[in-house]
Amino acid sequence: MRAVLSRLAVGGAALLAGAATLLLGPAVPAHADTVFIEVNPSTILAGYQVALRGSCGANPNAAKATSSAFGTVTLTPEKGFLIGSATIPSDKKPAGYSVKLTCASGSTATTTVWVISASSTPTKGPNTGGGYLAHGGGGTGLLAGGLAAVAAGGALAFWTARRRREVRQ
Repeated sequence: MRAVLSRLAVGGAALLAGAATLLLGPAVPAHADTVFIEVNPSTILAGYQVALRGSCGANPNAAKATSSAFGTVTLTPEKGFLIGSATIPSDKKPAGYSVKLTCASGSTATTTVWVISASSTPTKGPNTGGGYLAHGGGGTGLLAGGLAAVAAGGALAFWTARRRREVRQ
């Protein structure tokens, strides 16, 4: 009896969820009402081109992206987004430059593009352990120890298999 009631409860919950989906309609993407601007790549060498992607929410009209890094660019609607590109002049000084999207509705969004020069020195990477084995820190000793452990395991397996045959006879 419990199993029947459990099945009825699960079936009823599934029907209720299906009905709610039909009544409420499909889910709307989270960015449908958001205004945003993206720059890809967000860090670029002066003299190269960046791609701009944005959204003015439900407003499908063209919009303007403005920055002191590249001037003003018109973003045009394409596949639900506003798309465009801009070239950073080669004489642009390394710095972070604000990029502002201005929609036809008056809504705005801002992000930053980071311009670097070819002579910029990279920052130090993460400490990942010092490279002990890469700098000759006992790699051959560890390799020999590993091979010895594998050989010992093989010898133990051979000895165990041989003892089992002796016991059965």
